[in-house]
Amino acid sequence: MAKAKHTIRIISGTHRSRRVPVLAISGLRPTGDRLREVLFNWLQLDIAGKNILDLCAGSGALGFEAASRGAKQVTMVELNPQAAKQLLQVTSDFNFNNIQIINQRAQSYLSNTVRKFDVVFLDPPFSSDLLHELTELVVPLIVAGGFLYRESSSEQELINLPANWNLYRQKTASQVKIELWQRMTQIAGEQYAKKIINRSLSRDF
Repeated sequence: MAKAKHTIRIISGTHRSRRVPVLAISGLRPTGDRLREVLFNWLQLDIAGKNILDLCAGSGALGFEAASRGAKQVTMVELNPQAAKQLLQVTSDFNFNNIQIINQRAQSYLSNTVRKFDVVFLDPPFSSDLLHELTELVVPLIVAGGFLYRESSSEQELINLPANWNLYRQKTASQVKIELWQRMTQIAGEQYAKKIINRSLSRDF
């Protein structure tokens, strides 16, 4: 098994300041403290008691943070067997009882699960071409009012989500771009559509 090259810390919650080992595996790139703090500040109260999906979980930086902050259930999907084994080890060592680890291709999991999620973290390796494919597969699994977080290289062009999704927040830091999208409820969608129509009409006068 690959050795841990460094550790990352859990920022807040029941396991605040605990250090999570990060294996020396090619392509494994944990979301840094600063961006994680930005993301969870955006989400605020939308973590506690919610069902979370961490796709391409890697080091588990996002999933462990969500579990520490009171998520009802965190499902981590990771293809690399060494990384998945490490996620299981940390889950056991930290006595998390709200985490499920699945060693499987993200595409296979998304194509077969019937579960719905409140928040999805999507952070595949930058060198892969998975972001667009996984976005299309995961969107139907997110509940109304739920969130999709996407992390990519700042140079990568990202597809927009369907019309019933709103780009809630975005930020670029160094070479990394992060986005938080929210699926609108029916009422919010109708209000948003009216706003667009009114804006269009005002331009005609």
